[in-house]
Amino acid sequence: MAFDARCRVHCHDQMIVPSKGHAFTDFLASTHPLLPDSLYFLDDSGNADTSVFGFLRVPQVDGWSTADAAWTAFLEELQVNPYITYAPGFPLHAVDLVAGRGRLLHPVGGAAPTKRRKTEAANIVLQGLRTLARVPGLAVGAVYRHGATREDLYADLVEMVNNRHAAAGTSCQFIVDGNGTERGLRAAHRRLPVEYRHVLGDPLLVPARRIPLLQAADFVAYAAHQSVVRLPSRAFMWDWYTQVFPAANALIDLGSRLKRSGPLR
Repeated sequence: MAFDARCRVHCHDQMIVPSKGHAFTDFLASTHPLLPDSLYFLDDSGNADTSVFGFLRVPQVDGWSTADAAWTAFLEELQVNPYITYAPGFPLHAVDLVAGRGRLLHPVGGAAPTKRRKTEAANIVLQGLRTLARVPGLAVGAVYRHGATREDLYADLVEMVNNRHAAAGTSCQFIVDGNGTERGLRAAHRRLPVEYRHVLGDPLLVPARRIPLLQAADFVAYAAHQSVVRLPSRAFMWDWYTQVFPAANALIDLGSRLKRSGPLR
């Protein structure tokens, strides 16, 4: 994936234009686009009581291609996985893999999946997390808040990331799983003071099926969610997130508001 001179995003030979053509209005300089120092790929998880966002942070120039190549290699391995029927371009969802549902395990006309197949499908999520942990320069993180809506948590995350990039003197751009109708997410960006804006422009809202790294962010968000809520039926994955990403700031409770402006890692 890369930005072109008009700040359109190119990913796997597809051009992705920001929704309604205005997502980069204040992201453009007078003569040349102001390219961000980092890109964030984000997806959410959660339930009625807890909201979670998982994210990948990559350097805009040299980090995205490394992360994208690693994730693509992981997807290629799934094509020969005997326990699922994966084809290139099929969107992955951690919740479906862990629950043993969806077309990957229930092909049309196929037999119901065995317990072994369900177990191996769930382990694909763990394998994906480990793939991300091995990518040089890739930062993985997640935030959560009890009793918060998705939009409220996202606003807190935007503020936290903006503060961190302000302290570092850098900038970033958010790419979020969405369909372009999420007004609440755009509003969080527009509330940032113009003179103190280091999260550039509106979020680029793109369906995860079009950008594989957003599917990777889905894995991160779901694993972080289970680490927080500890659903009994998902006890086998309670510690996956903290074991794979042991850094102290890899899972942040924004309800405490104690870690909103710490250094970038």
